[in-house]
Amino acid sequence: MRDQTKRSYLFPLVAVLLLLCFVLQACGSGTSNTGQVTLTVAYQQFGPPPYYEQQWWQNVQKQLDAQHANIKLKLLPIIADEGSYYTKLDLMLRSANTAPDLVREDSFLIGSDATAGYLTPLDSYLNSWPEYKQQWFPSMQTITTFNGHNYGVMDGTDVRLVWYNKDIFQKAGLPTTWQPQTWGDIVQAAQAIKAKVPGVIPINLYSGIPMDEASSMQGFEMLLYGTKNPLYDYTTKKWIVSSPGIKDALNFVQQVYSPSNLLGPTSDISMSTQAANTIQQQLIPQGKLAIDIDGSWVPSNWAAGGQAPWPQWQQTMGMAKMPSELGQAPGNVTLSGGWSYAISAHSPNKDAAFKVLQVANSQQVLAGYDVSAGQITPRKDIVSVPAYANVPGNSFFTSLVAFSQFRPAFPAYPKISVQIDAAMQSVMQGKSPADAMATYDQAVTAIVGAGNTETQT
Repeated sequence: MRDQTKRSYLFPLVAVLLLLCFVLQACGSGTSNTGQVTLTVAYQQFGPPPYYEQQWWQNVQKQLDAQHANIKLKLLPIIADEGSYYTKLDLMLRSANTAPDLVREDSFLIGSDATAGYLTPLDSYLNSWPEYKQQWFPSMQTITTFNGHNYGVMDGTDVRLVWYNKDIFQKAGLPTTWQPQTWGDIVQAAQAIKAKVPGVIPINLYSGIPMDEASSMQGFEMLLYGTKNPLYDYTTKKWIVSSPGIKDALNFVQQVYSPSNLLGPTSDISMSTQAANTIQQQLIPQGKLAIDIDGSWVPSNWAAGGQAPWPQWQQTMGMAKMPSELGQAPGNVTLSGGWSYAISAHSPNKDAAFKVLQVANSQQVLAGYDVSAGQITPRKDIVSVPAYANVPGNSFFTSLVAFSQFRPAFPAYPKISVQIDAAMQSVMQGKSPADAMATYDQAVTAIVGAGNTETQT
């Protein structure tokens, strides 16, 4: 599951009109004279089958038939890539005539859709569901919360970590069981690899505009959240535009991409929109990259039937937690994205819709979906389900969810994320971290207004 794109997408007017004609016919829920309730469920469908989302909801319907026989589901797959899905969903949610009852929401965009009035606050429902409070990791409850209200139930997440090649580490004289304690440990390992293992790229850190949200999240924010300075101050409700943490994060980018001592990929790789595919499907399996700061989804490339089947990965690749800058508490960092289901503000059957959410997210039903779709579970008790626990890496990945952080889910974030990418790219191209931060300060201030920014020291 990849949370690496932004919302700024457009498609032709003809497509918009065709879509509206379609959803006017396909959407809508209702209660029949017999008391049967039909609820529409909208979600993204893209690429070749199998369609795990569809399979999940078909299983949910079977469970509903046994528990709530009056509730029927009408599935409404939106066939689109991620960016187009956001745009089409936005159009649908605007009107009671086209809004589905249940909608698959990227946690990254909960704030925007809640601000637009598209979503139903779920606080009263969730407060009456003890299982939610007990079993969802606190971070997974917070990620769907905006301005004090919860708008969704997470069904899967992801985490970020440090991947490393044990064979390359051994050649460089480094420990094959490795857990860096500071950023300095990562840089030192990369330098040792550059000196002792020719022909290998020491480290990948996504950076720059072409890699979009991967640069912001897997790159900059995995660094920044390991400093004392966050991206957004929830106490003052202001964006931080200048801080030692921002400067230090950009300085790390500079160390990786300095032309005089390049530790990262060359620009033909790092500045390509296909960098992730090149890294995950070619360089890592071919033994040409030593360290990769990346996500929990990476092994899906190496599985049987994946884009780059590589059965040896379990013996070759090590997994380490990303350390904080100086090893300061809490010691390690990860960020999570992921998807949730929300109830449309226009749904006339909100109570029934929440019953569906409860069934869909019950332990066994959700476990089946998370395993088939390769998701990291937001539920604590799914960790003990054998089918989930036996998936390579799942135990480690799930252990990171307990301390995971996430991006500020505010409408301004997508625009600010672009400025993060620009600041990183300018440092890659020779600008000093201080000057890049000054430009970032000006750009973010122009986006949100001076009264909504602050400097930290």
